[in-house]
Amino acid sequence: MSRIIGDTDGKRALYEALTRYNYFPNQRANVGELPPSITTRQFTPEIAEELAAFADVGERRGGGYDLVEYKATRYNNVPRILGLIHPKSYALLAKCIHDNWDVLQSVTGNQNSIIKPEFHEEDKRLMVMNYEEPMAKVTRSHQKGFAKRFRVQADIANCFNSIYSHAIPWAAVGIAQAKAQKNDRQAWFNQLDMYQRKTKRNETQGIPIGSATSSIVVELILGCVDKALIDKGYEFYRYIDDYTCYCNSDEEAQRFIQDLGDELATYKLTLNLKKTLIEDLPSAVEDTWVLELRGALPSRLQNAGENEPKLTATEVLTFINRAIEVNKITPDGSVLKYAVSLVLSHFDDNAAFWLVEPLLNLAWHFPLLLPLLDLILVNEQINPANYRSQLIEIIKVNADKRRSDGMAWPLHSLLSAGAIVEDGIADKVIASKDCVAICLLLEMGTHEQKVIDFVNSWLPQASDYEKDNYWLLLYQLYFKGLIQEPYGDGVFDILKNNDVNFIPGESVSDAENQCIEIQQQISSEALRSIFPPVPQVSSEQSNDETAEF
Repeated sequence: MSRIIGDTDGKRALYEALTRYNYFPNQRANVGELPPSITTRQFTPEIAEELAAFADVGERRGGGYDLVEYKATRYNNVPRILGLIHPKSYALLAKCIHDNWDVLQSVTGNQNSIIKPEFHEEDKRLMVMNYEEPMAKVTRSHQKGFAKRFRVQADIANCFNSIYSHAIPWAAVGIAQAKAQKNDRQAWFNQLDMYQRKTKRNETQGIPIGSATSSIVVELILGCVDKALIDKGYEFYRYIDDYTCYCNSDEEAQRFIQDLGDELATYKLTLNLKKTLIEDLPSAVEDTWVLELRGALPSRLQNAGENEPKLTATEVLTFINRAIEVNKITPDGSVLKYAVSLVLSHFDDNAAFWLVEPLLNLAWHFPLLLPLLDLILVNEQINPANYRSQLIEIIKVNADKRRSDGMAWPLHSLLSAGAIVEDGIADKVIASKDCVAICLLLEMGTHEQKVIDFVNSWLPQASDYEKDNYWLLLYQLYFKGLIQEPYGDGVFDILKNNDVNFIPGESVSDAENQCIEIQQQISSEALRSIFPPVPQVSSEQSNDETAEF
């Protein structure tokens, strides 16, 4: 349901979610993939419409655009490449999805998909991924697994990077119709295919990871796979690209794997055989290390109410130390991330203070903990500048390893505290050639010339695609008046004329205020239709009625 009163079809809320809240990677529940200082809230539907209104020129017509890569460290310290899509190609794609939402919104109703597009009223996003409530997962497992003997776990191999763009029309209207109309450029499903390709050099293989548009496309395709499996009578659910199925026999389990593989192959996807297994039931719903961590929590936290005392520093540190030991058995960092997530909202302010340095130490080894550390550093009693030396060491090691998040999050923390980095660290960040990290360095205001010199060292001879790999940095420099417009196609001018700033701080643009006015207008019109205005009584009519008495 839309958060805007009167937005009965949800299309206004959808458009704002696609542009303002789920454009850059921002799908985690409690803390986003990018530091919160980087945001698209000033990139509104009206600006997307303005960008989409003028035609691509030259090679852009057939070649599309490239994107900024953001290397987000995963549990095993191997990066996952997220994409910050060029604003012109994203505007075209977001508008296409918005304009055709009537036929696409079925992706919100797939009961077998646990994480699917749906409006989240609190933060206005369309896609939110989180650790599922333990009891919800256990309950579903018992319901679907009742009287079953086997459980199948299956995973799609490299899902987002394997999406075949021409499979989008196949999923949208069926393979036969899609192939019959493959040359119809005005067909909405072919336009969706085309605009998706434009986000990544017009390539047909792989879609950017992180934006809500990509999640909608994946749900569209996998929804067709799910329907085929439902029609065959399987009891299963899917968490993004991970399938869990409950079967009566080993033969049925083997058949599910075969059928799933066949249905995926229809859309040019494959199973990850290393992560596909059949388990005898009964079996624990969760991994052993998860159960061990939960068992190590103070007992009162299991059913903590509002009046329960918060965890003390000693309790939190004891639990984290236990997690470190468990992590030695499962040494990939996911243990520590989950452990910190479990206690993050349950300790007192004193515990928060004592937890900073242990987490800084762990984050040096596992950068995926940095977003959780930032949630503690925003505590009013904690000044991130006091930990400047540790944050700088984290920046240094991650600059050497070319990890975007390992640089971006500590730079964000220092920026929030009004702290800066010295020349040597700035040189390391620039040498990493990481677009997002250099954008945050630029925002500190003390190394502008270094950033300009870096850009000028390659910009004159760069192709449009090479510029696209740094479009965010180029735009922020142009927005600040530090370089000339680098493309000459009018895209940056539209953004700047609308005061779009992707690191806006506390500033609010006219376009943002316009969004508020549009929401209020929609709501007012809806309320007027429910509560029509009371007819005005003329003075003559009033006098006549009075005379009767």
